[in-house]
Amino acid sequence: MKKTLTLTLLLIISTLSFGQTNENQNEKLALAYMQAYGKWDFDTMKTFYADAIHFEDPTAKAAFQQDFVFDGKENVYQFFKTVFKDKFKNDKPPYVNFVIEKVFTSGNHTIINSTFECVLPNAWFQEKTNETILVAIPFVTILTIEKGKITQHIDYGNYTKYFEQIKAQVKK
Repeated sequence: MKKTLTLTLLLIISTLSFGQTNENQNEKLALAYMQAYGKWDFDTMKTFYADAIHFEDPTAKAAFQQDFVFDGKENVYQFFKTVFKDKFKNDKPPYVNFVIEKVFTSGNHTIINSTFECVLPNAWFQEKTNETILVAIPFVTILTIEKGKITQHIDYGNYTKYFEQIKAQVKK
């Protein structure tokens, strides 16, 4: 009986430790992914994707009246790669960053609260400005990680703040 109790306790402790280790690994993977995201390094981001990754940003759909839903490694990669296509040298803003404020992981989900900072292309605002347009908006990213790969990436951005910041910087 004592031996059975000891084995049961060891099994419970090892199971709990494995869960913690897996969560720690998922969080490290998520932070490395976000570092690549903040560098606008989509080639590196792609290495984190599961083949059947799902990406969406329901808040962007509401803000821009178009779907921001993509499935599959290549489709997600191409979406990100073309966001600023032909708007900046090498299709990359001169300044882009995610300032990570809080991260927590529960099981396969890592939730990242951050501020997305980015210079926007002047071409988006036509003749209205020659100035640099900078936005810094609250962002939440939820990543689902299974077997060391991201299977789901959901973004939620505060696009109300995004449009307010643009309006304050663009000449009327």
